[in-house]
Amino acid sequence: MQMRIIVFGITILALWTSCTLQNDRANHDSTLEQKVNQISDPDIFIGKHKAKAMVLGVFHFDNPGLDSYKPKYPFNILEEKRQEELEMLLNKIARYKPTKILLEWDRIKMDSITNERFKNFLSGTFSIDDKSNEVYQIGFRLAKKSGHNKIYCSDASADWFGVELDWDNYDAETYLKSKGQYEKCTRYDFQSFYELSDSLKTVQSLTEHFVMLNSPENRLKDHQAYLTEIILEGAGDNYLGADAVAKWYRRNLRIYANAYDLTDFDIEERLLLIYGSGHVWQLRQLFMDSPDFEYIEPNEYLTK
Repeated sequence: MQMRIIVFGITILALWTSCTLQNDRANHDSTLEQKVNQISDPDIFIGKHKAKAMVLGVFHFDNPGLDSYKPKYPFNILEEKRQEELEMLLNKIARYKPTKILLEWDRIKMDSITNERFKNFLSGTFSIDDKSNEVYQIGFRLAKKSGHNKIYCSDASADWFGVELDWDNYDAETYLKSKGQYEKCTRYDFQSFYELSDSLKTVQSLTEHFVMLNSPENRLKDHQAYLTEIILEGAGDNYLGADAVAKWYRRNLRIYANAYDLTDFDIEERLLLIYGSGHVWQLRQLFMDSPDFEYIEPNEYLTK
């Protein structure tokens, strides 16, 4: 009888131990699964308040001629017809209700100067009637329409850090041909693409042209120039092209850093960045990849 009691006790103990082990294993598996799910959970790092960001791609109304393509078709935003079109464009963008408007002027050098001008513009002592730059015609006017008392310069320079050449005597075509890279990097005719876009601004309304400029498909084509004809120059030698693309990315990263710094996550921010359309693809990607921003396509407002 005593032996049966001992055997029974051992059996109960074994069953209890087995159950405990199974429970421990189940708890461990559940904890492990929870940890793994956190890794794949897209919302794990989402902030308390997700800000919204929109990058409105523009062409430069008063083009300084700093880009590789030099505009060939005249455009005057100060003409009465264009001013009427601009007012329609501003009304569409104003429906986004931006809380901060960020402009393509250097933050460190120009922010205080620009805000002094904007303050005087609001008071009627600074006129933009003869100023065609989009900072004034879009930025100032939209900020006033939106009831803002401050605007934000958010651009930043990016110094050259690549190879140093005798730039006055450097001939890119000759160099590329000497390296056997010329045919590969010129197989896409981006200059014709830029010229077509440049010409369309003369026959399209301002809103129609901005819808075209801000379509993701159009912005991707523009971005692809960096990944084909530009980046190849100097590959395997001085990497001139790769460093040029890196300089462009570096500038856009600094712009994004400024935008991030200027965002107040204690409120529901709605940033509007007004930049040359060439910036859109990189900035758009940075905002889309961030856990703190929801990116808003400009054409959601421009097409309505």
